[in-house]
Amino acid sequence: MEKIIVLGIGNQLMMDDGIGIYLIEQLSKMNSTPDISFLIGESDIDYCMEQIMDASLVIIVDAVCSGDTPGKLTVYPLSDLHQHQELDISPHNFHLFQLLYLQKESIKGYLIGVEPYEIRFNIGLSTSLIEKWDTILQDVSDTIEELIVGYEVDKK
Repeated sequence: MEKIIVLGIGNQLMMDDGIGIYLIEQLSKMNSTPDISFLIGESDIDYCMEQIMDASLVIIVDAVCSGDTPGKLTVYPLSDLHQHQELDISPHNFHLFQLLYLQKESIKGYLIGVEPYEIRFNIGLSTSLIEKWDTILQDVSDTIEELIVGYEVDKK
C-alpha cells in the first residue's frame, strides 16, 4: 500500500522559520485522504527519518531562503538538494536533507520551500506572511496535490 507523508519542519520560536509547521497543522485539519499522513517533525531529525523511511512519497514543507519574494514557493526534488548545500537554504535542517540524499534510491520526494520574510527569536509568523497566509496555504495545498498526482502518474 502506498504511504504518502507530508512533513512540516522548522522552529516556531524563530518566526517564519516555523511556516512549515503552521501549514501542516492547518492542512492536516483539511485532509480527508486516508493514505496521506500530515506530520510535524519540527527539527527532530531522528523522528523525521523514522517516520519517512517506509514512505512511498515524502513531501517536506519548510522555510527556504532563496532570496525570492516572501511567501513565494519553490519546489526542490529531494534527490537534488545536495546541489544547494552551499546556498544554506535551510541551515537548521540541512543535515536532514543530507540524510535524505543518502537515501535517494529508497526515499522519493520533494521539498516545498516557502520564502520567509523574517527569521529571528519570536513566536509567530511575520506580519508579511500573516497577510499572505490564505494564498500561501492554498498554494501549498495545490502544490502538494500536483506532486502527488504527478507521482502517481509516473509510477504507472
